[in-house]
Amino acid sequence: MAKPLKVKKVNIGSEENQKFANIGDYWDDETVRNLTELLHEYQELFPYKFSEMKGIVRDLGVMRIPLKPNAKPCKQRPYRVNPKYKEKVKEEIGRMMEAGIIEPVEESEWISPMVIQEKKTAGEIRIYVDLQKLNYACLHDPFPTPFTDEVLENVGGQEMYSFTNGFSGYHQIKIAPEY
Repeated sequence: MAKPLKVKKVNIGSEENQKFANIGDYWDDETVRNLTELLHEYQELFPYKFSEMKGIVRDLGVMRIPLKPNAKPCKQRPYRVNPKYKEKVKEEIGRMMEAGIIEPVEESEWISPMVIQEKKTAGEIRIYVDLQKLNYACLHDPFPTPFTDEVLENVGGQEMYSFTNGFSGYHQIKIAPEY
């Protein structure tokens, strides 16, 4: 059985504004120091909060969601929001709008409700969008991720490779409206 990967938490921010990254604990001290310095130099590429994000990078292109030919747009009613989360939802949406991650839309043929989930850190919430109806209407790629041997072929022999944290997730790519 493979040994679980152990990680070491390093501060890539400053003492006043700490920002942590996890790196494998199998590096020698000099490599850890060099890697930490490199991550510190490029720390703006690893946002921890919406306010640190630069918004959607438009020059990456636009993602189009391929729909089945017979797909009909669906407008779902919003789910009820627990009153204890109402103010937090307003704040979170405000932060996302301020960061340029979301923007108001006058009209849309597709409307999906948001889902609120409390984070493990007390008092914080995460907002999701329930895209089940859209998923049913999409054409699916039977091979969305590369095969393991392809990934190993690409990283094999390399000195280092990185798995980035999914904090900013899908906030990085603009989705084209399909009308």
